[in-house]
Amino acid sequence: MKRLLAALIATTAITTAAPAFAAEVAYKLDEAHTETTFTIDRFGFNSVIGIFAKSEGTIWLDEAAPEKSRVEATVTVDSLLTANATRDEHLKGERWLNAAKSPTMTFKSTKVEKTGDTTAKVTGDLTIMGVTQPAVLDVKLNKIGTAPNNQKKQAGFTITGQISRKAFGSASAAGMIGDAVNIRIETLAVAQ
Repeated sequence: MKRLLAALIATTAITTAAPAFAAEVAYKLDEAHTETTFTIDRFGFNSVIGIFAKSEGTIWLDEAAPEKSRVEATVTVDSLLTANATRDEHLKGERWLNAAKSPTMTFKSTKVEKTGDTTAKVTGDLTIMGVTQPAVLDVKLNKIGTAPNNQKKQAGFTITGQISRKAFGSASAAGMIGDAVNIRIETLAVAQ
């Protein structure tokens, strides 16, 4: 009995003394501090700039092994703003993004490749207007830590990439409106 008790105490001591391994932490996107913006060429004269103001999602961040991190995000198409009501109506309409038929765009990561101390390439499935295509986004971790205003752990990211609108079935005004859509996302995510 004494030997069994000694073994249990030793096992408990070893287990307690063993270092804890970091695990992924779920961070929810903060809608008030997340903006998905895009630019697209218009007739070669200028670029139209737009913003999708409403999004939600979760980043599962593994600080010890960033390549194990993952993300799922949804953007609401009807939240599109370009500073011109007529253009917004056209872009949300059937010829362009068809918000009535496809009210959201989604991204679900499939691979994270660390490219630097604070950077990574994130590959995932991007769905726009019901069409899913692979997309690669460049992600920069701006800062991770405790926010001074609410003492919550937060992570901020800048995300950039480029997609072909034709690949997702948007071919209106081909030859006049560019095919390449440049994406930039500024996002804040709060640990849960």
